[in-house]
Amino acid sequence: MAVRQYIFCSIAVVTILSTCTWDWGTKSCVAHEQTLPAARKRQNEDRVRLLAQARTDSSVKERLGRCHLTLELIDVQTQQALAGNLRITDDNTGHALALSGLIQRPEGWFAMSQRATVSVPQTQLSIAAFHGLETELGKTSLDLSGKEKAHVRLRLKRFYDAAHKKQWSGNTHFHLNRTSRKAADRYLQVVPKADDLDLLYVSHLKAFDDHTYITNEYTAESLAQLAGNHQTLRHGQEHRHDFKDFVEGYGHVMFLDIQRLIEPVSIGPGLMHTGSDGIPLRRGITAARSDGASVIWCHNRYGLEDLPNWMSGVLDAQNIFDGGGEHGSYKDTYYRYLNIGLTVPFSTGTDWSIYDFSRVYVPLDGPLISPAWLRQLAAGRSYITNGTLLELHVYDHDVGDTIRLAEPTTVGITGNAMGRNDFRAIELIHNGQMIHTVKSHRQDGHFLAAIDFSVKVDQPGWFALRIPLQTGNNEFAHPLFAHSSPIYVELRGKRIFQPQLAQQLLLEMQRSVSAIKKRGIFDNDQEKDAVLNVHRNGIAALQERLKRHGQD
Repeated sequence: MAVRQYIFCSIAVVTILSTCTWDWGTKSCVAHEQTLPAARKRQNEDRVRLLAQARTDSSVKERLGRCHLTLELIDVQTQQALAGNLRITDDNTGHALALSGLIQRPEGWFAMSQRATVSVPQTQLSIAAFHGLETELGKTSLDLSGKEKAHVRLRLKRFYDAAHKKQWSGNTHFHLNRTSRKAADRYLQVVPKADDLDLLYVSHLKAFDDHTYITNEYTAESLAQLAGNHQTLRHGQEHRHDFKDFVEGYGHVMFLDIQRLIEPVSIGPGLMHTGSDGIPLRRGITAARSDGASVIWCHNRYGLEDLPNWMSGVLDAQNIFDGGGEHGSYKDTYYRYLNIGLTVPFSTGTDWSIYDFSRVYVPLDGPLISPAWLRQLAAGRSYITNGTLLELHVYDHDVGDTIRLAEPTTVGITGNAMGRNDFRAIELIHNGQMIHTVKSHRQDGHFLAAIDFSVKVDQPGWFALRIPLQTGNNEFAHPLFAHSSPIYVELRGKRIFQPQLAQQLLLEMQRSVSAIKKRGIFDNDQEKDAVLNVHRNGIAALQERLKRHGQD
Protein backbone atom coordinates (compact mmCIF):
# COMPACT_ATOMS: atom_id res chain seq x y z
CA MET A 1 0.00 0.00 0.00
CA ALA A 2 2.87 2.38 0.83
CA VAL A 3 4.38 1.82 -2.58
CA ARG A 4 1.05 2.51 -4.29
CA GLN A 5 0.70 5.76 -2.37
CA TYR A 6 4.17 6.86 -3.41
CA ILE A 7 3.53 6.07 -7.06
CA PHE A 8 0.31 8.09 -7.02
CA CYS A 9 2.11 11.04 -5.48
CA SER A 10 4.81 10.96 -8.13
CA ILE A 11 2.32 10.88 -10.96
CA ALA A 12 0.33 13.75 -9.50
CA VAL A 13 2.97 16.27 -10.54
CA VAL A 14 2.24 15.78 -14.24
CA THR A 15 -1.29 17.16 -14.29
CA ILE A 16 -0.06 20.25 -16.14
CA LEU A 17 2.26 19.57 -19.06
CA SER A 18 3.08 21.19 -22.36
CA THR A 19 0.43 20.54 -24.95
CA CYS A 20 2.23 22.25 -27.78
CA THR A 21 4.50 20.84 -30.42
CA TRP A 22 6.63 22.26 -33.19
CA ASP A 23 5.93 21.17 -36.72
CA TRP A 24 9.41 21.36 -38.21
CA GLY A 25 8.42 20.41 -41.73
CA THR A 26 5.69 22.90 -42.58
CA LYS A 27 5.89 26.50 -43.69
CA SER A 28 3.13 27.73 -41.42
CA CYS A 29 2.73 26.93 -37.77
CA VAL A 30 0.50 24.25 -36.39
CA ALA A 31 -1.95 25.78 -33.97
CA HIS A 32 -4.03 24.61 -31.03
CA GLU A 33 -6.18 21.57 -31.72
CA GLN A 34 -3.75 20.35 -34.37
CA THR A 35 -1.06 20.18 -31.68
CA LEU A 36 -3.19 18.44 -29.07
CA PRO A 37 -2.94 14.81 -30.28
CA ALA A 38 0.86 14.91 -30.30
CA ALA A 39 0.90 16.76 -26.98
CA ARG A 40 -1.39 14.20 -25.36
CA LYS A 41 0.82 11.40 -26.67
CA ARG A 42 3.79 13.10 -25.05
CA GLN A 43 1.81 13.48 -21.82
CA ASN A 44 1.14 9.75 -21.78
CA GLU A 45 4.79 9.01 -22.48
CA ASP A 46 5.80 11.29 -19.61
CA ARG A 47 3.35 9.54 -17.29
CA VAL A 48 4.75 6.12 -18.23
CA ARG A 49 8.28 7.37 -17.67
CA LEU A 50 7.41 8.90 -14.31
CA LEU A 51 5.58 5.73 -13.28
CA ALA A 52 8.70 3.73 -14.03
CA GLN A 53 10.77 6.32 -12.17
CA ALA A 54 8.37 6.12 -9.22
CA ARG A 55 8.76 2.37 -9.08
CA THR A 56 12.53 2.75 -9.15
CA ASP A 57 12.37 5.40 -6.45
CA SER A 58 10.13 3.22 -4.32
CA SER A 59 12.64 0.39 -4.46
CA VAL A 60 15.38 2.86 -3.56
CA LYS A 61 13.19 4.05 -0.72
CA GLU A 62 12.99 0.53 0.70
CA ARG A 63 16.72 -0.01 0.22
CA LEU A 64 18.14 3.35 1.28
CA GLY A 65 15.39 5.15 3.14
CA ARG A 66 14.23 8.71 2.50
CA CYS A 67 15.52 12.14 3.37
CA HIS A 68 13.33 15.22 3.76
CA LEU A 69 15.40 17.78 1.87
CA THR A 70 14.56 21.48 2.27
CA LEU A 71 15.83 23.78 -0.45
CA GLU A 72 16.10 27.54 -0.75
CA LEU A 73 17.31 29.59 -3.72
CA ILE A 74 19.12 32.82 -2.83
CA ASP A 75 20.09 35.76 -5.04
CA VAL A 76 23.84 36.27 -4.48
CA GLN A 77 23.69 40.05 -4.95
CA THR A 78 20.59 40.87 -2.90
CA GLN A 79 20.47 37.88 -0.55
CA GLN A 80 16.75 37.69 -1.33
CA ALA A 81 14.97 34.36 -1.70
CA LEU A 82 13.98 33.42 -5.25
CA ALA A 83 11.50 31.08 -6.87
CA GLY A 84 13.10 28.96 -9.55
CA ASN A 85 13.46 25.74 -11.46
CA LEU A 86 15.11 22.78 -9.80
CA ARG A 87 16.51 19.44 -10.97
CA ILE A 88 17.87 16.76 -8.64
CA THR A 89 19.84 13.88 -10.13
CA ASP A 90 20.74 10.58 -8.52
CA ASP A 91 24.49 10.28 -9.08
CA ASN A 92 24.30 6.48 -9.02
CA THR A 93 21.82 6.23 -11.91
CA GLY A 94 22.26 9.59 -13.63
CA HIS A 95 18.45 9.98 -13.68
CA ALA A 96 16.55 13.07 -12.64
CA LEU A 97 14.28 12.41 -9.67
CA ALA A 98 10.51 12.79 -9.79
CA LEU A 99 9.84 15.41 -7.09
CA SER A 100 6.44 14.91 -5.57
CA GLY A 101 4.68 18.12 -4.59
CA LEU A 102 6.43 20.35 -7.14
CA ILE A 103 5.23 21.33 -10.61
CA GLN A 104 6.85 19.32 -13.36
CA ARG A 105 8.55 21.14 -16.23
CA PRO A 106 10.32 19.63 -19.27
CA GLU A 107 13.59 17.68 -19.10
CA GLY A 108 13.38 16.71 -15.43
CA TRP A 109 13.02 20.27 -14.10
CA PHE A 110 10.47 21.23 -11.44
CA ALA A 111 9.19 24.69 -10.53
CA MET A 112 9.45 25.66 -6.88
CA SER A 113 8.55 28.64 -4.73
CA GLN A 114 11.17 30.35 -2.61
CA ARG A 115 11.34 27.36 -0.27
CA ALA A 116 10.46 23.71 -0.87
CA THR A 117 10.79 20.40 0.95
CA VAL A 118 11.00 17.21 -1.11
CA SER A 119 11.46 13.54 -0.30
CA VAL A 120 14.63 12.13 -1.88
CA PRO A 121 16.67 8.93 -1.42
CA GLN A 122 19.48 8.87 1.13
CA THR A 123 22.26 8.80 -1.43
CA GLN A 124 24.67 10.98 -3.40
CA LEU A 125 22.74 13.65 -5.30
CA SER A 126 23.50 16.52 -7.67
CA ILE A 127 21.30 19.63 -7.57
CA ALA A 128 20.95 22.30 -10.24
CA ALA A 129 18.70 25.38 -10.22
CA PHE A 130 18.11 28.68 -11.99
CA HIS A 131 15.77 31.66 -11.84
CA GLY A 132 14.32 32.90 -15.13
CA LEU A 133 16.80 33.82 -17.86
CA GLU A 134 19.05 36.08 -15.81
CA THR A 135 20.95 33.81 -13.42
CA GLU A 136 23.75 31.40 -14.04
CA LEU A 137 23.07 27.75 -13.31
CA GLY A 138 23.57 27.07 -9.61
CA LYS A 139 24.95 23.65 -8.80
CA THR A 140 25.87 21.62 -5.76
CA SER A 141 26.41 18.01 -4.72
CA LEU A 142 25.60 16.41 -1.40
CA ASP A 143 25.77 13.01 0.24
CA LEU A 144 22.57 12.24 2.14
CA SER A 145 23.57 8.74 3.20
CA GLY A 146 21.97 7.97 6.57
CA LYS A 147 20.34 11.42 6.80
CA GLU A 148 16.62 11.78 7.41
CA LYS A 149 16.68 15.58 7.10
CA ALA A 150 18.86 18.09 5.26
CA HIS A 151 18.76 21.78 4.31
CA VAL A 152 20.45 23.36 1.27
CA ARG A 153 20.64 27.03 0.34
CA LEU A 154 21.66 27.28 -3.29
CA ARG A 155 23.09 30.67 -4.26
CA LEU A 156 22.24 31.94 -7.74
CA LYS A 157 24.43 34.55 -9.44
CA ARG A 158 22.60 37.05 -11.62
CA PHE A 159 24.51 38.09 -14.78
CA TYR A 160 21.80 40.47 -16.01
CA ASP A 161 19.14 42.58 -14.34
CA ALA A 162 16.34 43.43 -16.77
CA ALA A 163 14.25 45.15 -14.10
CA HIS A 164 17.14 47.48 -13.26
CA LYS A 165 17.26 48.38 -16.95
CA LYS A 166 13.48 48.89 -16.86
CA GLN A 167 12.84 45.97 -19.20
CA TRP A 168 9.74 43.90 -18.42
CA SER A 169 8.86 40.52 -19.88
CA GLY A 170 5.47 39.24 -21.00
CA ASN A 171 3.94 36.06 -22.41
CA THR A 172 1.17 37.23 -24.74
CA HIS A 173 -0.35 33.83 -25.59
CA PHE A 174 -1.23 31.28 -22.91
CA HIS A 175 -3.92 28.72 -22.00
CA LEU A 176 -4.19 25.61 -19.79
CA ASN A 177 -6.29 22.50 -20.24
CA ARG A 178 -6.90 19.09 -18.65
CA THR A 179 -6.27 20.10 -15.06
CA SER A 180 -8.26 21.25 -12.05
CA ARG A 181 -8.91 24.84 -11.03
CA LYS A 182 -6.90 24.30 -7.86
CA ALA A 183 -3.92 22.99 -9.82
CA ALA A 184 -4.25 25.81 -12.35
CA ASP A 185 -4.29 28.40 -9.54
CA ARG A 186 -1.10 26.96 -8.13
CA TYR A 187 0.52 26.80 -11.55
CA LEU A 188 -0.23 30.48 -12.17
CA GLN A 189 1.13 31.45 -8.77
CA VAL A 190 4.39 29.46 -9.00
CA VAL A 191 5.57 29.00 -12.58
CA PRO A 192 5.69 32.66 -13.75
CA LYS A 193 7.70 33.55 -10.63
CA ALA A 194 10.07 30.62 -11.16
CA ASP A 195 10.58 31.77 -14.75
CA ASP A 196 10.87 35.46 -13.74
CA LEU A 197 8.00 36.33 -16.04
CA ASP A 198 6.53 39.74 -15.30
CA LEU A 199 3.22 39.60 -17.24
CA LEU A 200 1.19 36.56 -18.25
CA TYR A 201 -1.92 37.03 -20.38
CA VAL A 202 -4.33 34.19 -19.56
CA SER A 203 -6.67 33.96 -22.51
CA HIS A 204 -10.14 32.57 -23.14
CA LEU A 205 -10.36 30.05 -25.98
CA LYS A 206 -13.42 28.40 -27.51
CA ALA A 207 -13.95 25.15 -29.42
CA PHE A 208 -16.87 22.77 -29.76
CA ASP A 209 -15.29 20.53 -27.08
CA ASP A 210 -13.67 23.14 -24.83
CA HIS A 211 -14.78 21.65 -21.50
CA THR A 212 -11.15 20.86 -20.63
CA TYR A 213 -9.94 24.45 -21.14
CA ILE A 214 -9.59 25.33 -17.46
CA THR A 215 -8.33 28.88 -18.11
CA ASN A 216 -11.75 29.73 -19.55
CA GLU A 217 -12.95 29.87 -15.95
CA TYR A 218 -10.81 32.93 -15.19
CA THR A 219 -12.01 36.49 -15.39
CA ALA A 220 -10.06 39.72 -15.11
CA GLU A 221 -11.26 39.98 -11.51
CA SER A 222 -10.31 36.43 -10.48
CA LEU A 223 -6.87 36.79 -12.08
CA ALA A 224 -6.28 40.07 -10.25
CA GLN A 225 -7.27 38.40 -6.98
CA LEU A 226 -4.97 35.44 -7.66
CA ALA A 227 -2.03 37.70 -8.54
CA GLY A 228 -2.49 39.94 -5.51
CA ASN A 229 -0.81 43.32 -5.44
CA HIS A 230 1.56 42.54 -8.32
CA GLN A 231 -1.21 42.38 -10.96
CA THR A 232 0.98 40.19 -13.16
CA LEU A 233 -1.88 37.98 -14.41
CA ARG A 234 -3.99 39.64 -17.08
CA HIS A 235 -7.06 38.60 -19.01
CA GLY A 236 -7.25 38.02 -22.75
CA GLN A 237 -9.05 36.18 -25.50
CA GLU A 238 -8.05 34.30 -28.62
CA HIS A 239 -10.34 35.09 -31.54
CA ARG A 240 -9.93 32.64 -34.42
CA HIS A 241 -11.14 30.87 -37.50
CA ASP A 242 -10.10 27.65 -39.24
CA PHE A 243 -11.85 25.88 -42.07
CA LYS A 244 -13.07 22.30 -41.57
CA ASP A 245 -10.49 19.67 -40.62
CA PHE A 246 -8.24 22.45 -39.31
CA VAL A 247 -7.39 23.65 -42.79
CA GLU A 248 -5.83 27.11 -42.60
CA GLY A 249 -8.59 29.68 -42.32
CA TYR A 250 -8.67 33.39 -41.61
CA GLY A 251 -6.24 32.96 -38.70
CA HIS A 252 -5.92 33.54 -34.96
CA VAL A 253 -5.56 36.83 -33.07
CA MET A 254 -5.11 37.69 -29.40
CA PHE A 255 -7.17 40.39 -27.69
CA LEU A 256 -5.30 41.45 -24.53
CA ASP A 257 -6.67 43.38 -21.56
CA ILE A 258 -10.21 42.83 -22.83
CA GLN A 259 -13.20 44.51 -21.22
CA ARG A 260 -15.53 41.75 -22.40
CA LEU A 261 -15.47 38.64 -24.55
CA ILE A 262 -15.86 39.41 -28.25
CA GLU A 263 -18.46 36.99 -29.57
CA PRO A 264 -18.25 34.62 -31.26
CA VAL A 265 -14.93 33.76 -29.64
CA SER A 266 -14.26 31.18 -32.36
CA ILE A 267 -15.85 31.40 -35.80
CA GLY A 268 -17.52 28.80 -37.97
CA PRO A 269 -18.06 25.07 -38.44
CA GLY A 270 -14.36 24.24 -38.49
CA LEU A 271 -13.92 25.07 -34.80
CA MET A 272 -17.46 25.14 -33.42
CA HIS A 273 -19.19 22.51 -35.62
CA THR A 274 -21.95 25.00 -36.26
CA GLY A 275 -22.61 28.19 -38.19
CA SER A 276 -20.93 29.45 -41.33
CA ASP A 277 -17.57 30.98 -42.28
CA GLY A 278 -19.30 34.32 -42.82
CA ILE A 279 -17.60 36.41 -40.11
CA PRO A 280 -14.13 37.84 -40.82
CA LEU A 281 -11.63 38.34 -38.02
CA ARG A 282 -11.74 42.03 -38.86
CA ARG A 283 -15.17 42.38 -37.25
CA GLY A 284 -13.87 41.11 -33.91
CA ILE A 285 -10.66 43.12 -34.24
CA THR A 286 -12.66 46.31 -34.74
CA ALA A 287 -14.83 45.56 -31.69
CA ALA A 288 -11.81 44.75 -29.49
CA ARG A 289 -9.97 47.90 -30.52
CA SER A 290 -13.05 49.99 -29.79
CA ASP A 291 -12.94 48.55 -26.25
CA GLY A 292 -9.28 49.53 -25.88
CA ALA A 293 -7.85 46.01 -26.16
CA SER A 294 -4.53 45.28 -27.85
CA VAL A 295 -4.60 43.04 -30.93
CA ILE A 296 -1.75 40.62 -31.65
CA TRP A 297 -1.55 38.24 -34.57
CA CYS A 298 -0.84 34.61 -33.55
CA HIS A 299 1.28 31.76 -34.82
CA ASN A 300 3.73 33.37 -37.20
CA ARG A 301 1.92 33.91 -40.53
CA TYR A 302 -0.72 31.23 -39.99
CA GLY A 303 -4.00 32.42 -41.46
CA LEU A 304 -5.16 34.21 -44.59
CA GLU A 305 -6.15 37.49 -42.97
CA ASP A 306 -2.80 38.54 -41.52
CA LEU A 307 -1.51 40.62 -44.42
CA PRO A 308 -4.75 42.51 -45.17
CA ASN A 309 -5.03 43.39 -41.48
CA TRP A 310 -1.42 44.59 -41.39
CA MET A 311 -2.09 46.61 -44.53
CA SER A 312 -5.07 48.23 -42.79
CA GLY A 313 -3.05 49.07 -39.67
CA VAL A 314 -5.34 47.32 -37.19
CA LEU A 315 -2.75 44.97 -35.60
CA ASP A 316 -0.46 45.96 -32.73
CA ALA A 317 2.17 43.20 -32.85
CA GLN A 318 3.11 39.88 -34.44
CA ASN A 319 3.54 36.77 -32.32
CA ILE A 320 6.43 34.63 -33.54
CA PHE A 321 7.00 31.00 -32.47
CA ASP A 322 4.03 31.17 -30.08
CA GLY A 323 3.23 27.51 -29.72
CA GLY A 324 3.76 26.23 -33.23
CA GLY A 325 5.74 26.77 -36.38
CA GLU A 326 9.15 26.16 -37.79
CA HIS A 327 12.36 27.67 -36.56
CA GLY A 328 13.07 28.49 -40.18
CA SER A 329 13.92 31.62 -42.09
CA TYR A 330 12.65 34.94 -40.85
CA LYS A 331 13.11 36.41 -44.31
CA ASP A 332 10.29 34.36 -45.81
CA THR A 333 7.80 35.79 -43.34
CA TYR A 334 8.29 38.89 -41.19
CA TYR A 335 11.09 40.49 -43.21
CA ARG A 336 8.82 40.69 -46.24
CA TYR A 337 6.35 42.86 -44.34
CA LEU A 338 9.11 45.12 -43.09
CA ASN A 339 10.53 45.47 -46.59
CA ILE A 340 7.33 46.99 -47.95
CA GLY A 341 7.46 49.67 -45.27
CA LEU A 342 5.16 48.18 -42.65
CA THR A 343 5.86 48.66 -38.95
CA VAL A 344 5.72 45.19 -37.35
CA PRO A 345 6.50 44.89 -33.62
CA PHE A 346 7.60 41.40 -32.56
CA SER A 347 5.96 39.50 -29.70
CA THR A 348 5.66 35.88 -28.53
CA GLY A 349 4.11 33.46 -26.05
CA THR A 350 3.71 29.75 -25.45
CA ASP A 351 0.08 28.90 -26.23
CA TRP A 352 -0.64 25.68 -24.24
CA SER A 353 1.12 26.03 -20.86
CA ILE A 354 4.50 27.63 -20.24
CA TYR A 355 6.46 24.81 -21.85
CA ASP A 356 9.31 27.14 -22.91
CA PHE A 357 10.82 30.43 -21.72
CA SER A 358 9.36 32.31 -24.72
CA ARG A 359 8.66 35.93 -23.87
CA VAL A 360 8.77 39.47 -25.18
CA TYR A 361 10.69 42.22 -23.37
CA VAL A 362 9.44 45.80 -23.44
CA PRO A 363 10.96 48.89 -21.74
CA LEU A 364 8.74 50.83 -19.38
CA ASP A 365 9.52 53.74 -17.07
CA GLY A 366 7.64 53.76 -13.82
CA PRO A 367 5.54 50.93 -12.38
CA LEU A 368 4.68 47.86 -14.41
CA ILE A 369 1.16 48.56 -15.67
CA SER A 370 -0.28 46.36 -18.39
CA PRO A 371 -1.90 49.07 -20.58
CA ALA A 372 1.34 51.08 -20.61
CA TRP A 373 3.36 47.92 -21.35
CA LEU A 374 1.05 47.05 -24.27
CA ARG A 375 1.38 50.58 -25.66
CA GLN A 376 5.16 50.20 -25.66
CA LEU A 377 4.80 46.84 -27.38
CA ALA A 378 2.60 48.39 -30.10
CA ALA A 379 5.23 51.11 -30.51
CA GLY A 380 7.68 48.38 -31.50
CA ARG A 381 10.00 48.71 -28.50
CA SER A 382 10.36 44.98 -28.04
CA TYR A 383 12.49 41.93 -28.52
CA ILE A 384 11.55 38.27 -28.31
CA THR A 385 13.56 35.46 -26.78
CA ASN A 386 13.48 32.07 -25.08
CA GLY A 387 16.93 32.33 -23.57
CA THR A 388 19.18 35.09 -24.92
CA LEU A 389 18.84 38.70 -23.78
CA LEU A 390 19.40 41.48 -26.34
CA GLU A 391 20.26 45.18 -26.50
CA LEU A 392 20.46 47.28 -29.68
CA HIS A 393 21.19 50.97 -30.32
CA VAL A 394 21.74 52.94 -33.53
CA TYR A 395 23.29 56.29 -32.63
CA ASP A 396 21.25 57.22 -29.56
CA HIS A 397 18.12 55.52 -30.92
CA ASP A 398 16.52 52.46 -29.38
CA VAL A 399 14.45 49.60 -30.76
CA GLY A 400 11.16 50.91 -32.18
CA ASP A 401 12.53 54.35 -33.02
CA THR A 402 12.55 55.85 -36.51
CA ILE A 403 15.74 57.60 -37.60
CA ARG A 404 15.01 60.37 -40.11
CA LEU A 405 17.96 61.24 -42.35
CA ALA A 406 18.11 64.13 -44.80
CA GLU A 407 21.16 62.71 -46.59
CA PRO A 408 23.07 59.38 -46.71
CA THR A 409 25.33 59.07 -43.72
CA THR A 410 27.35 56.59 -41.67
CA VAL A 411 25.68 55.38 -38.48
CA GLY A 412 27.25 53.74 -35.46
CA ILE A 413 25.55 50.60 -34.15
CA THR A 414 26.08 48.84 -30.83
CA GLY A 415 24.47 45.64 -29.64
CA ASN A 416 24.81 43.09 -26.89
CA ALA A 417 23.61 39.56 -26.27
CA MET A 418 23.81 37.61 -23.01
CA GLY A 419 22.58 34.16 -22.08
CA ARG A 420 23.04 31.20 -19.79
CA ASN A 421 23.36 28.90 -22.81
CA ASP A 422 25.73 29.36 -25.72
CA PHE A 423 23.87 31.13 -28.52
CA ARG A 424 26.99 30.94 -30.77
CA ALA A 425 26.79 34.49 -32.19
CA ILE A 426 24.79 37.65 -32.67
CA GLU A 427 23.89 38.93 -36.11
CA LEU A 428 23.18 42.47 -37.24
CA ILE A 429 20.38 42.55 -39.83
CA HIS A 430 19.88 45.38 -42.33
CA ASN A 431 16.80 45.21 -44.58
CA GLY A 432 16.64 41.46 -44.11
CA GLN A 433 20.31 40.73 -44.79
CA MET A 434 22.99 39.88 -42.23
CA ILE A 435 25.72 42.51 -42.52
CA HIS A 436 27.81 41.77 -39.42
CA THR A 437 28.23 38.97 -36.89
CA VAL A 438 30.20 38.43 -33.71
CA LYS A 439 30.80 35.07 -32.04
CA SER A 440 29.84 34.52 -28.42
CA HIS A 441 32.33 33.78 -25.67
CA ARG A 442 32.03 32.34 -22.18
CA GLN A 443 32.32 34.54 -19.13
CA ASP A 444 32.01 32.64 -15.87
CA GLY A 445 28.73 30.71 -16.10
CA HIS A 446 27.17 32.56 -19.04
CA PHE A 447 27.88 33.71 -22.59
CA LEU A 448 28.32 37.16 -24.12
CA ALA A 449 28.68 38.82 -27.50
CA ALA A 450 28.95 42.52 -28.38
CA ILE A 451 28.70 44.46 -31.64
CA ASP A 452 30.28 47.84 -32.27
CA PHE A 453 29.92 48.53 -35.97
CA SER A 454 29.51 51.38 -38.43
CA VAL A 455 27.63 51.22 -41.72
CA LYS A 456 26.84 53.77 -44.40
CA VAL A 457 23.10 54.23 -44.87
CA ASP A 458 22.23 55.30 -48.42
CA GLN A 459 18.70 53.90 -48.61
CA PRO A 460 15.69 53.72 -46.29
CA GLY A 461 15.22 50.54 -44.31
CA TRP A 462 15.60 49.00 -40.88
CA PHE A 463 18.10 47.39 -38.52
CA ALA A 464 17.55 44.53 -36.08
CA LEU A 465 19.58 42.18 -33.89
CA ARG A 466 19.15 38.41 -33.66
CA ILE A 467 20.93 35.19 -32.80
CA PRO A 468 21.26 32.44 -35.41
CA LEU A 469 18.53 29.81 -35.42
CA GLN A 470 19.29 26.17 -34.61
CA THR A 471 22.47 27.02 -32.71
CA GLY A 472 21.64 25.28 -29.45
CA ASN A 473 18.92 24.56 -26.91
CA ASN A 474 17.82 25.99 -23.59
CA GLU A 475 17.30 23.96 -20.40
CA PHE A 476 13.89 22.79 -21.60
CA ALA A 477 15.47 21.40 -24.81
CA HIS A 478 13.86 23.99 -27.06
CA PRO A 479 15.94 25.64 -29.81
CA LEU A 480 17.16 29.06 -28.80
CA PHE A 481 15.80 32.13 -30.54
CA ALA A 482 16.10 35.86 -29.97
CA HIS A 483 15.25 38.73 -32.30
CA SER A 484 14.70 42.42 -31.73
CA SER A 485 12.00 44.48 -33.33
CA PRO A 486 13.52 46.90 -35.84
CA ILE A 487 14.96 50.38 -35.63
CA TYR A 488 13.56 52.05 -38.76
CA VAL A 489 15.38 54.45 -41.09
CA GLU A 490 13.69 57.03 -43.30
CA LEU A 491 15.81 58.75 -45.93
CA ARG A 492 14.59 62.03 -47.39
CA GLY A 493 11.16 61.29 -45.96
CA LYS A 494 10.84 57.84 -47.56
CA ARG A 495 10.49 54.41 -46.00
CA ILE A 496 11.72 51.20 -47.55
CA PHE A 497 9.51 49.76 -50.28
CA GLN A 498 10.52 46.85 -52.52
CA PRO A 499 8.09 46.73 -55.47
CA GLN A 500 8.90 43.17 -56.55
CA LEU A 501 8.18 41.93 -53.04
CA ALA A 502 4.96 43.95 -52.94
CA GLN A 503 3.84 42.24 -56.14
CA GLN A 504 4.43 38.84 -54.52
CA LEU A 505 2.35 39.81 -51.48
CA LEU A 506 -0.36 41.17 -53.75
CA LEU A 507 -0.51 37.79 -55.46
CA GLU A 508 -0.75 36.06 -52.09
CA MET A 509 -3.79 38.11 -51.11
CA GLN A 510 -5.42 37.36 -54.45
CA ARG A 511 -4.80 33.66 -53.85
CA SER A 512 -6.39 34.02 -50.42
CA VAL A 513 -9.54 35.36 -52.07
CA SER A 514 -9.63 32.28 -54.32
CA ALA A 515 -9.05 29.95 -51.34
CA ILE A 516 -11.91 31.54 -49.37
CA LYS A 517 -14.28 31.22 -52.31
CA LYS A 518 -13.33 27.55 -52.64
CA ARG A 519 -13.36 26.51 -48.97
CA GLY A 520 -15.81 28.85 -47.30
CA ILE A 521 -19.35 27.91 -46.29
CA PHE A 522 -21.59 30.99 -46.43
CA ASP A 523 -25.29 31.40 -45.76
CA ASN A 524 -25.60 34.18 -48.33
CA ASP A 525 -23.62 36.52 -50.59
CA GLN A 526 -23.58 39.24 -47.94
CA GLU A 527 -21.58 36.97 -45.62
CA LYS A 528 -19.15 36.08 -48.39
CA ASP A 529 -18.67 39.76 -49.28
CA ALA A 530 -18.04 40.67 -45.62
CA VAL A 531 -15.09 38.25 -45.59
CA LEU A 532 -13.78 38.99 -49.07
CA ASN A 533 -13.93 42.75 -48.57
CA VAL A 534 -11.23 42.50 -45.91
CA HIS A 535 -8.90 41.08 -48.54
CA ARG A 536 -10.10 43.39 -51.30
CA ASN A 537 -9.33 46.37 -49.08
CA GLY A 538 -5.88 44.99 -48.32
CA ILE A 539 -5.26 44.48 -52.02
CA ALA A 540 -6.39 48.03 -52.77
CA ALA A 541 -4.11 49.44 -50.05
CA LEU A 542 -1.07 47.63 -51.44
CA GLN A 543 -1.94 48.61 -55.02
CA GLU A 544 -2.10 52.22 -53.87
CA ARG A 545 1.40 51.92 -52.39
CA LEU A 546 2.65 50.47 -55.66
CA LYS A 547 1.19 53.43 -57.54
CA ARG A 548 2.87 55.89 -55.18
CA HIS A 549 6.19 54.22 -55.96
CA GLY A 550 5.60 54.36 -59.70
CA GLN A 551 4.58 50.72 -60.09
CA ASP A 552 1.28 49.88 -61.79
